[in-house]
Amino acid sequence: MEWLSENWVFVLIAVAMVGMHLFGHGGHGGHGGHGGHGRSEDEDRDARKDREQDAPRGGHRH
Repeated sequence: MEWLSENWVFVLIAVAMVGMHLFGHGGHGGHGGHGGHGRSEDEDRDARKDREQDAPRGGHRH
């Protein structure tokens, strides 16, 4: 317990680093399936619909 009281700053930094890794750096959710960078499902659906309308019919598509 004495070690913890002497090194609480390092423990706090370690906990903060683990928390940032798990919950996204700065709260923007930058990891793969953790959100969508702040977009709602409706906004994602609308953006996908807009891209489909703008895409040329036929031909090569990705």
